[in-house]
Amino acid sequence: MTRRTLMAVALAAAVALVAGCSGGIGAAKLTPRLSPPVIARPGVLRAAIDLSYPPFGGSVKGQHVGLDVDVAAAIADQLGLSLEIVDATPADGADLARNGKVDIVLGGLTVDQAVSLQLAYAGTYVTDSSAVFGSDVASLTLGDLSARRIAVQNGSASYWSLLDQYGDGPLVVTPTLLEAMQDVAAHKADIVAGDALVAAYIGRQVPGLKYGGQLAAAYPIGVGVAADKAKLETEVRSVLDKLSSQGVLETLRRKWAGDLPRFTVPASDASADTSATPEATATP
Repeated sequence: MTRRTLMAVALAAAVALVAGCSGGIGAAKLTPRLSPPVIARPGVLRAAIDLSYPPFGGSVKGQHVGLDVDVAAAIADQLGLSLEIVDATPADGADLARNGKVDIVLGGLTVDQAVSLQLAYAGTYVTDSSAVFGSDVASLTLGDLSARRIAVQNGSASYWSLLDQYGDGPLVVTPTLLEAMQDVAAHKADIVAGDALVAAYIGRQVPGLKYGGQLAAAYPIGVGVAADKAKLETEVRSVLDKLSSQGVLETLRRKWAGDLPRFTVPASDASADTSATPEATATP
């Protein structure tokens, strides 16, 4: 998925959500629970967030917004720290974390990405999956989509998966996920396939499309910290568990993804995150 392109087409939806998006969720300010060298700066939690990847991160009218911004704000509140956001992809954020420039890394970070970037995976805050959406999904059977016209963003994970399974015959390939969804709304395709959280968010601009089911196994998305920051990893994991048990993470997910079902992560993947939060194991 081309994140810069996605950022450009999704700003309109972000404007409608900007009020109250950064901060305001979580506990009242506490005495700081962490200090250097566990964190980079006294009284501050520095979070690397990809601000070109809505609904996880974006900037609208000078404000940082998105699911990751809200999650980072809630973590900072629970730790009694103020939040400072650094715009960085997960790869760049990992370099900053290893060099002590940021404390936590978000940005759609999966367990596998954390491992490849030599980060400790400090807990899950949401689950995601490839999925399909359409205007008429009541009779949709996901076992065989070869007879459907499937709109899909060129180069996305869904594109490569469907191309491998069906070839290019049923695919209606578009430059962006938004254009793929618009093709379905205009009856140029039957269904659209793409990242579920992103599609649910962008779908606010394309009325009439409904969630039709998963295309692949779900996976957890969480927070990374430098591998040598065991104390910070433990604290972040504890906070995420608390935010999950209090329903805060579910509230934030619904804020950005609406009524999209929560996805069940296969047991083998969920076990990679030892926090095993309810968000990672709930049934849709």
